[in-house]
Amino acid sequence: METVAGSQLAQILDVSESKVKYDAAARKLVAQKAILSYILKSTMDEFAVVPVKEIAEKWITGAPQVSETPVHQDAPAGRLNGSAPVGEMATEDVSIQEGTVRYDIRFPVHVPGEDEPIEIIVNIEIQNKDMPGYPIPKRGIYYGARLLSAQRGTVFKNQEYGRIKKVVSIWICENTALSRSDAINEYRFLEKCRRGTYREEEKNYDLMRVIVMRLGSDGENSEDDAVRLLSKMFSTERSAQEKKAALSEEFHINVTEEISQEVSFMCNLSTGILEKGIEKGIEKGMEKGKMKTLFGLVKEGLITISAAAKHADMEPSEFEKEYRDYLK
Repeated sequence: METVAGSQLAQILDVSESKVKYDAAARKLVAQKAILSYILKSTMDEFAVVPVKEIAEKWITGAPQVSETPVHQDAPAGRLNGSAPVGEMATEDVSIQEGTVRYDIRFPVHVPGEDEPIEIIVNIEIQNKDMPGYPIPKRGIYYGARLLSAQRGTVFKNQEYGRIKKVVSIWICENTALSRSDAINEYRFLEKCRRGTYREEEKNYDLMRVIVMRLGSDGENSEDDAVRLLSKMFSTERSAQEKKAALSEEFHINVTEEISQEVSFMCNLSTGILEKGIEKGIEKGMEKGKMKTLFGLVKEGLITISAAAKHADMEPSEFEKEYRDYLK
């Protein structure tokens, strides 16, 4: 006979397994060039005036890698250059001293309008929360630093620091508080001239940017195309058919068989995670009351604030206010 503790453990493992599969599907969907082009246009100055179709077809080279090939940082393998296939790029940096860093999505892009093609290495990370217990910008800076240091022995060697490629680490946060939703923040190096009139060329120090995109409950109404697109794709309240229709009709994206499969897979998994999460929360916190159970589910990242508010028969803003009070 199964014990209560065993049943709870099974549910937790079931939810965890579904979450892993959901995250994998989300990465594959976001890694589609048509979707990446919207993200690049919204977050990188270099693509601000470039049509998304041109970005997808001309400037994203090769097929972006999604958590596949390991590269040993202490003994790098493969060169990263303008002519190298994207398949040779690493999605994982492994250092004997520092441990393993796995990149969700990693790919090179070429910058338009330059006399010589300039390649930038882009990393995209998808996060369930924007405040997971540490500041996302700090983790982004760490990832950016690893993307820079990993170029030694692949892009440059010895004193060839002039060959270092710029890196951009973009963090997409699905569930954020209403006060932080529909926001894009950028962190970069800037020159401050403390004395004299000399100015260094920006290209010699503008080597790392970290960008944090916060979707949240306001994301679907955003004036920014990328925030609105991603918010609709990550919504737990939209059906797969609605999401595919938005991709095709609103964002003019050809819904290929691969995109269709990933969208359907994500929707099925998100529904399963939501249902199992509620069951698990009720079982664990039945005596604590419905609101505390929902607060716990939101805190664990099993359901969104909007979904929890729906179960509580409340407006998202009203639920969020009570949730904030609960966390104090």
